[in-house]
Amino acid sequence: MVEFVLALPLLLLLIYGIIEVSRLAFIFTSTTNASRAGARYRAASGENFDGTPYYQDCEGIREVVNQSAYITEFEDVNITYDRGVKPDGTQIPIAGVDPSPSGDSCPIEDLDVRNGDRIIVQVSTSYEPIISIVPIDPLEIVSSSARTFIISIPIMGSALPTGFSAETSTPSRTSTPLQTNTPTQTLVFTATRPTYSAITPIISTITNTLPPTLTFTPSLTPRPTRTPTITPTRISCAGSTGVGHGPLRIEDNLMEMGISNNTNHVLFTSQLYVEWNHDTGHWPGEDRTLRLTQISLADQSWQGDLLSPSAYLDGFYPTIPIGDSVIRFTFHQEYTIADGTERIIIYLGTPGCEDYPIDSRK
Repeated sequence: MVEFVLALPLLLLLIYGIIEVSRLAFIFTSTTNASRAGARYRAASGENFDGTPYYQDCEGIREVVNQSAYITEFEDVNITYDRGVKPDGTQIPIAGVDPSPSGDSCPIEDLDVRNGDRIIVQVSTSYEPIISIVPIDPLEIVSSSARTFIISIPIMGSALPTGFSAETSTPSRTSTPLQTNTPTQTLVFTATRPTYSAITPIISTITNTLPPTLTFTPSLTPRPTRTPTITPTRISCAGSTGVGHGPLRIEDNLMEMGISNNTNHVLFTSQLYVEWNHDTGHWPGEDRTLRLTQISLADQSWQGDLLSPSAYLDGFYPTIPIGDSVIRFTFHQEYTIADGTERIIIYLGTPGCEDYPIDSRK
């Protein structure tokens, strides 16, 4: 009994210590998992059930975070955005958005984000012992997770553009049917009517004679006319005899790229994609935005007014002439600050060139 009395306090202290350390580890793990789950949810592409993009669904992120709160409650859930980090570890801010994880910038406007931006979710809670043996202040536990999210993804397809026409035609070979003889069987029925006598009755007999007669009548099928079908001629866009491009250049209010078409064929395009620094590309001045107003290639042009980090030009499918040409993107004011997001992708629809997009980054 004496030994048990002496050992009991140490045993109880040991058990209590194990419980408290386990609680601390569990709360720490829950906080870390909550910030990661929130960042994953917000970085998903697409929209939720009510049509809100996931990176703007503030209530959805907090609901996902709170699903990890088993034995604790999260005091603060802060959501913000940035453009990644520099090599020295400092954050690259978005104009008008506080990149500090302790801030809260959710929801963010569509015009402020672009492909490659990050969502940052910071979750914080506090830990207190069940029994305060030693008077200590509550321990604050903070976890922050960042994920890159994508707004639009360029997808290369092999569908041909509307209005595609082949450069050569190849007649298709058709078979000539042979003359066929179709036998026709004719059945002839012969009936004999009996005569009646006033004195002696005569039993009449009807005789049916079925002599099969085979008559062969040749059936002539007219020779079909040969109609040529148009078969697209596949060409090669690879190598030195294919298609290439020069560097992407920015000067004044223009962003342009040279194209070299060495295939000896006019190439058709199936899609045109472009990215630019739409929100901070102009300096100085109050209006730092860049609005895309015109696109030109050879004698073909597009007119519009776009303000977005990236865009697919629906309805504009220019052809690429043989030899050297230049595609130009014109903005409403001078393009003075390039942030590295600039990109041009021209997807080709000519057979044989579908797998060789003209990409300014390659």
